[in-house]
Amino acid sequence: MNHQGPTRKNESADRLASVEGQSSGTAETTAGWANRPVVPDYELLRRIGGGAYGEVWLARSKATGVLRAAKIVSRQSFDDDRPFQREFEGIQRFERVSREHPSQLSLFHIGRNDTEGYFYYVMELADDVRSREASGASLSEETAQTYQPRTLRADLAQGRLPTAQVLEIGITLTEALDRLHRSGLVHRDVKPSNVIFVNGRPKLADIGLVTDASDTRSIVGTEGYLPPEGPGTPEADIFALGKVLYEAVTGQDRRRFPELPPELKEWPDRTNVLEINEIVLKACGSDAGGRYLKCEEMLAELNLLARGKSVKRQRRRQQGLVVCKKAGWALTAVAMVLGALIYERGHFARSEYSSEGPPSTNVDAAKLCAKGILVIRGDNTAEFKEAYTNFHQAIGLDPHFARPYIGLLELLVREDVPNAGPPEPEELRQIAGQLKKLAPNLAATWCAQAIINWYDWNYPEAQRCALQAIQADPNYELAHTWYGFMLCMGGYPAEGRAQMEISMVLAPSKVTLYQGLGQTYYIQRDFTNAITWERKALELEPHHASAFYTIASAQLAMGDYSNAMINFEQAEINFGVDPSLARKWHDQWRRAFDEGGARGYWQKHWDGTKQNLNREFYWKAVVQVHLGNTDAAFGWLKKSCDIHERRTAGSLDSPLNYLLLDDCWDGSHDDPRFKALLDKIGFTKVKPPGAQ
Repeated sequence: MNHQGPTRKNESADRLASVEGQSSGTAETTAGWANRPVVPDYELLRRIGGGAYGEVWLARSKATGVLRAAKIVSRQSFDDDRPFQREFEGIQRFERVSREHPSQLSLFHIGRNDTEGYFYYVMELADDVRSREASGASLSEETAQTYQPRTLRADLAQGRLPTAQVLEIGITLTEALDRLHRSGLVHRDVKPSNVIFVNGRPKLADIGLVTDASDTRSIVGTEGYLPPEGPGTPEADIFALGKVLYEAVTGQDRRRFPELPPELKEWPDRTNVLEINEIVLKACGSDAGGRYLKCEEMLAELNLLARGKSVKRQRRRQQGLVVCKKAGWALTAVAMVLGALIYERGHFARSEYSSEGPPSTNVDAAKLCAKGILVIRGDNTAEFKEAYTNFHQAIGLDPHFARPYIGLLELLVREDVPNAGPPEPEELRQIAGQLKKLAPNLAATWCAQAIINWYDWNYPEAQRCALQAIQADPNYELAHTWYGFMLCMGGYPAEGRAQMEISMVLAPSKVTLYQGLGQTYYIQRDFTNAITWERKALELEPHHASAFYTIASAQLAMGDYSNAMINFEQAEINFGVDPSLARKWHDQWRRAFDEGGARGYWQKHWDGTKQNLNREFYWKAVVQVHLGNTDAAFGWLKKSCDIHERRTAGSLDSPLNYLLLDDCWDGSHDDPRFKALLDKIGFTKVKPPGAQ
């Protein structure tokens, strides 16, 4: 469908972009200025971009000397006043949004000159294309003369991007579009030349095109990035972003979509390319009904890939659950009749609560749940995934059945499910919410509340709920285990170990208890005992990823880098990282260690962080403190804390929850900045048993 209405002059398929959309060189003016335009408080140095929609100038603040980009939009670029006014109103609306989240391009000043017939806005300056991550705002006088902004299009001119970087860009831009759409705005021209990098972070630019989502009167967009139904909607923005990711991951022009490169089979990262392509195919599908309807849907799958999981497998699992649920509804009528008969004959009623909540009147749901419970409490690791499916099928058959939620809680929180990665945040919150609704007084329900509060940095409430769980059922092992874990991570390892020893009596075969006991020694810097207990965990479960990780961390702390790298590699493989990719990474780090010792090892890790443009702030802090750059490390720690970094990782957990566990900060405990961070996070509110 074509959208009719007034359009800008000189519209073409591939317009020259502004600095936000990155045209290099000194573009010829299209506005026909009689005199150089004026922006109050700024000196316009030279034109750095331009096109049908205005010109972009390199501008210097007269007050601070900081360099910015200033866009001048002339009334002469439009057929009549209304579209010109509409563009100005769009910028006014975006100005508020630009300050609400770092995903947006920041605007510093907006104004208009009705006498000369133009409006203007001052914004962040893109990085210099030659210095890559160097901030454009900090250019020297000399480099400012030859400055050219860095865009995604400029990066793609060098070839396709690494899949990790494509994911980083996809997540960041999807978050940006999501914020825009939630504010009732659409971008209308998402493409590589309209993606700039500011301090290494990709941002959507050419914001002069942003308008109200209800405004479909302007034909805007670039051929090849537009969906068949036309531009100007949130769905069209998502479609365009899919094409951008297609170009980034394949290195091919968007017009060749959905074709994949013939040499793909030779690429070492072909598995990851195909996973990203699954997202691209859904974003850009020919059937509009099958595409992502909202950015949050696309973001969820991008985050899934970022955590090393498979989108293909996740979709197959969801389809299976849908089929199971539909089958469950078909049995509902029979189950209701059967339940009524059981109730009348006095076998059991839903009002009769066992220690694990009310039983189900649906025989199949009860059977599936019982089977799953036997699997996880019998430590049958190989069947954990089947148990996960059984619990969900039981819920599908009887949504009011509490026991499968208890099974899911124990499975996701305590068990080390092979290749499963961290539990999904929304799933854990849903489990906690359903348990509170269905069986509010159970030990498992209080335990679930303790877990959610711990992850939310509400430590006093987390401890209160953990103690309530123990009071509700002193023999519920997970309550003691989780309370012990919280005490340990909060700086009370001996007290935490005492709780885990109670758990050991209640459930002596649980691998997680051995691994947790190892961590209590690790936080006391008794690395020998830590390794001993982690190896006991591996005797029970040879593929326990967390045990390998703690052993590696202890070896690293003792200076045994060679063995640490072996165990880190094994941990990553068991966490679900592709073995060939894990070996590739660790081979690089081994070479760096052989050539430059510990410093070379950490420097190589620092070089690798550049692939994660605006993520993993905590890891960057760890690397910097190992390199001896304490001030830089605290800067990254602050960033991690300010954004509560777990949100960007798509997980409830935050690396800052393990701040006292990580030995690299031992030399900083007396630093006022470290103490302030502990207080801000809430560790100072963690109390030993009896002091609550």
